[in-house]
Amino acid sequence: MTVPERQARFRELLERSHARWAGIARAYAEAPDRDDLMQEIALQVWQNLDRFTGRSSLDTWAYRVALNTALAWRRKAATRTKKLTQSTANIAELPGDRGSEGDVQRVLDRFLTSLSDGDRAVLLLHLDGLSHAEAAEVVGISEGAYRTRLHRVRRRFEETHCPGETVP
Repeated sequence: MTVPERQARFRELLERSHARWAGIARAYAEAPDRDDLMQEIALQVWQNLDRFTGRSSLDTWAYRVALNTALAWRRKAATRTKKLTQSTANIAELPGDRGSEGDVQRVLDRFLTSLSDGDRAVLLLHLDGLSHAEAAEVVGISEGAYRTRLHRVRRRFEETHCPGETVP
């Protein structure tokens, strides 16, 4: 692939994937480090673009690169600083009217940080609207295993934040 073709492909991919990459960065890095993680994700996608073989869609491949970059980032951050720890016990319950968008985002961010890396990835893929088959491919597990993990994460959220309610 020529340099102009590579640049065009990357630019298109960045336009389509920026919001997803930002969601990954929000879930795997603390606020001051999110821009750095976004840059690292973009760099890794750019550097590995020639390795894309077409066995999946380009967007699925890039999502997997972004997720793996975030996981590596998190491991490195854990060795440099104390691990990001927040328990679900400290999460404020949503008000009856579900609160403001900012309240909902804070609850979601706290819930995400309480999850294991694998469960966090499953929930992010679900929130990004990927099909179960696409999400399973990104995570590298069977579709059935993906569905099971998603069900468990949703149930955990319901038990923690919405007793007696069902979350879609």
